[in-house]
This record gives sequence, C-alpha cells and structure tokens, in this order.
Amino acid sequence: MEKRNKHWRIEQRNRIYSAKMKLYASFGGEFILNGEKKNNPRWIELYEANWSPVYKSVRTPCSCWMCRAAGYNRKQYKQETKMYLDVSL
Repeated sequence: MEKRNKHWRIEQRNRIYSAKMKLYASFGGEFILNGEKKNNPRWIELYEANWSPVYKSVRTPCSCWMCRAAGYNRKQYKQETKMYLDVSL
C-alpha cells in the first residue's frame, strides 16, 4: 500500500489543480492573468499564473451544483419549486 504522507498529499493537490486548469483552458474564453486580459490561454499559463488558487486548498470553492459538478435535474427542480409554492400559499 502506498504511504500517504505530506509529500503524497502535495502531489495529489497539484494533480487535481492541473486537471482543473486543463478543464478551464479547454472551455476557452477570456482570463485575467497577472493583471492583463488573455484570450484562450493554455492550461500551463493558467497554472503558472496561479489562476484561482482556491482550487489548491479545496476541491470545490462552493457547494453550488456547478462547482461540485453535480448533474442539474430540471424536472426535480420544478417539482421542488412547485412544492414550496404550494406550501407557502
């Protein structure tokens, strides 16, 4: 079994962080890196500029469905909203 120590945790953190940067770079768009706007940067540029450092300390910055990569179920959302409206009225 692999020994889990501080070095192993740092490697895992960097592995996850680089995977997130690859994901964001694949979406494209406009990013602000080191005070200047950059269109469609490569993932290594995001990594070196330490873009969104919150991903180094936690896997998800918040608990919304987009950040935690949960599937969004529109039908269930409508049913919950209808239930809340029926209860409140």
